[in-house]
Order: sequence, then C-alpha cells, then structure tokens
Amino acid sequence: MPRYARRVIPGPFQTRRALKILNVGAVGLALAAVTSAVLTGMLHEPAGATSLATGIPTLLVGSLWAWALRRPGTVRNTSFRWGWVASMPLAMLNGALASGALMGFAGPQVDMERFFLGAFLGATVGSLIWFPALVGTLICFGVPIAWGQRLAKQGLAGEERGEWIVGLICLVMSLLGLFLSFEAYGAIAARDLVGVWMTRGFGVLGALAAATSTGLAFAREARRRRFVADAEAGQVPGYRIEPTDEGKVLIRVVSRGEGYRVADFEEEVFELDAQGQATRPKEMVVDAPLR
Repeated sequence: MPRYARRVIPGPFQTRRALKILNVGAVGLALAAVTSAVLTGMLHEPAGATSLATGIPTLLVGSLWAWALRRPGTVRNTSFRWGWVASMPLAMLNGALASGALMGFAGPQVDMERFFLGAFLGATVGSLIWFPALVGTLICFGVPIAWGQRLAKQGLAGEERGEWIVGLICLVMSLLGLFLSFEAYGAIAARDLVGVWMTRGFGVLGALAAATSTGLAFAREARRRRFVADAEAGQVPGYRIEPTDEGKVLIRVVSRGEGYRVADFEEEVFELDAQGQATRPKEMVVDAPLR
C-alpha cells in the first residue's frame, strides 16, 4: 500500500487545535456556571457549599463530556458517536459527585460514609434533577455540537464555522449563568463568598473562552478569504488558484535550480469549493511498492 504525507500548508489553511480546546473548556465552564447558580437558587442554603459542590464536578464532567463528543469513534457500523452514548452515564456521575460532595463535605470534617451515601442517592433519586438537566444540556449544547460536527464534514471552513457556533452558544450560556448567580444569591453571607465568586468566575471564564474561540474562528476565516482572493489575483508569491471540475485548488509554485536551469515545480496544496472556501488538504504519495 502507498503511504501518504501532508503537503506544505500555508498558515491560514492550517487547523488550529486551540479552537477546539477553548470550546471544550467553554462548555464545561458554561455548564458549571448555570448548574451551580440554578441549584443554589433551588436549595438556598448553604449557598457557598452548594456552589462548590455542584460547580466543580460539573466543570470536570462537563468538559469530559464535551471532549468525548468530539471523539470520532462510532458505535459499530453506525454514525452514532460513543460520546452521545456516554451522555447519560456522565450525567449520572455528575449527579453522584455533586450530591456526595454536598453530604460528605457539609460538616467541619470530611465524612466518607455520608459522601458515598450522597453519591448513591445522587445517582438514583437524584435523577429527578440530573435527567431533566441532561435533556436541557443536550438541547442547549448537544444540538449545536452535532450541527458543528455536520459542518466539519464539509472541510476546514465548515469545521471552523461549527466552532464559532459552539462558541456563541457557550458565550450566551456563560452570561446566563453569570446573570443567574446575581439572582440566586441576593445578600451574600461571608461564609458564602468563596462559592458565590466561584460560580461567577465560571461564568466570566466561560464567556472569555467562548468569545476568544469565536473571535479566532472569524479572524481565521477572514484571513483565509483574503489569502484566496490575493492568490487568485496573483498577489501571493509562490501560490495561485486553479479551477477544477470539482471546484478550485490552491497550488504552490516552487522554483528549483540555478541560473538557466531554473524550473518551476507545482504541487496541489489544498482543495477549495466553487466559492473558494477551504475543504481539505491534498495528499501526496511519498513511496509506493513495486508491483
């Protein structure tokens, strides 16, 4: 079988992992902000303990869930990703950790028996809370993430468009959690300050991460559009755009040799659609066995 290698890709066409990392964190932070604010408003006392017990597990489990949804593995021969299968067990785990923390860490000393009892109740009876929360999470976050995954199949431009959609949702939900935190706590007792400001910190950090990822995605798309337009106009040294039956292709032109032996070597670098939107990098065979 021949082996393939990626060609030299110009900066505007390179995938940035930072967008994905920012949005994974933004999902966890937004979920933590909303969850801790809502549950504190429902349980009232003690506000600080409720914020800590619900916010921290939700941040960790929510980020893990967002990461799992991005994994490409699917169930057998279907298109259903394992991340979606893991949604309910992770929601149960989140409920168990939050309830266990509320009961086990409520006193002056850690009580592990009460922690495990609370974890059991949270995973079972707590489904009255975490199951509706899971449904809301799938609607508010799962649907945009699935939409982004569908766009990613269109190529690089679609993938980044999906990232800024997820980023915008996280921005809105983080700001909602921040707003709810002011509604939930009212007059803040001194003992609640840590939990209260942690919830608000989740909202602020989630909004910053989401705004950053969205801004980066918009900026990269604009930069790539300028690059394609300039290459089509012949204003980018070493690159040009050629039309094909399937759309367009970005071609890298390399001069080799010296003096009168100089020759231009051309290689197809990136596939574009008919509108010039980036789809996927071209691959080249680096070796092939003799037959």
